[in-house]
Amino acid sequence: MIASRDVGAAVVAAYRVRVAGGEDPQSRALDIAREQTLEVPSGAAPPDVEERLLGRVLGVHREDADGEVFRAEIAYGHELFDGSLTQLLNVVWGNVSLMDRVRLVGLDLSDAVLDGLPGPRFGVPGIRDMVGGVQRRPLVSSALKPVGLGVDALIDIAVRLTRAGVDVIKDDHGLADQATAPFRERVRRVSDAVRETNHRAGTRAAYFPHVTGPVDRLAERVTIAREAGCRGVVLCPALVGLDTVRVLVEGDCGVAIMAHPSHAGTSPNAEGGIAPDLLMGTLWRLAGADAVIYVNARGRFSWPLSACKAVNRRAREPLGSHLPAFPVPAGGIQAADVAHWFETYGNDTLLLIGGSLLEASDVEAAARAVVDAARRAGDEGSA
Repeated sequence: MIASRDVGAAVVAAYRVRVAGGEDPQSRALDIAREQTLEVPSGAAPPDVEERLLGRVLGVHREDADGEVFRAEIAYGHELFDGSLTQLLNVVWGNVSLMDRVRLVGLDLSDAVLDGLPGPRFGVPGIRDMVGGVQRRPLVSSALKPVGLGVDALIDIAVRLTRAGVDVIKDDHGLADQATAPFRERVRRVSDAVRETNHRAGTRAAYFPHVTGPVDRLAERVTIAREAGCRGVVLCPALVGLDTVRVLVEGDCGVAIMAHPSHAGTSPNAEGGIAPDLLMGTLWRLAGADAVIYVNARGRFSWPLSACKAVNRRAREPLGSHLPAFPVPAGGIQAADVAHWFETYGNDTLLLIGGSLLEASDVEAAARAVVDAARRAGDEGSA
């Protein structure tokens, strides 16, 4: 968050701005402040409205040696907001999202704004409780995939992962309602298989089906999952809309939300958009995500480690009265490297490892090795 809170503002937003061709960074910041509030030229609004509601530029600071990248902090007053998540997003990242070389990188939210958003209902402590009260070690998740497998094949994978002691078994986000594994049948049968295997093996795996789909059928899918005994679901906020997550959470959907980054359109290397740590670690968490999946360093997407650590920090840092969310590194993690990632990210991490386990000749043994590494990490962390 932004360290220097403006006490008279509802929100202080930080933007990273790249200037070019002799542009004045202070003028760029003023343009952003005007575009995000009054959206009329200077003098077109009544003087009292301009004075009250025009965004205030608190500071513009150079961030690079060449003098091309600046950080602009802009304060937005309480009258601009109506208590909704949509208006918060509209003010801090509305028309400015259409500008070149501008990136939203930080938010400092007043208590009034924070208190009006749901935040996680389960968060780190709730997900730990649902998988057996595991408190002193990282958690392990794996995925049911690839798309195209039938329900019986997916059950076979789920049973092996459950016997191995995997904490959270999630649907791949490519699984929807395809004919090969219809949603209702898949959710009911996989959930039954995981529950029966837990009973026989003495494990506590939780199954999170993927529910993303048409918004008018989303509540129905969540209800199907809950009635099948699922304690969480996977949902893509960027596909269904972030406020849809809020609606589910405030409607007491009764399941944990694991947010998946499909369609998020953010990268640590981009000049525009919302910074990944702010989008996933703060905004998704405020909307109600209990766990946030991001793509890990050294994986398929080549994110720098600093960006991954930033997501972890945002997901777990103090944020008003809201619970911390589990950061979920994913995207090509190799089974041989899990001890390194447990050490790097710490115990309040839910490591998602899919393809590296599923390509093993013995999926169950490979998954058990990852779970054992998580247990060792917990023992070392508590020593």
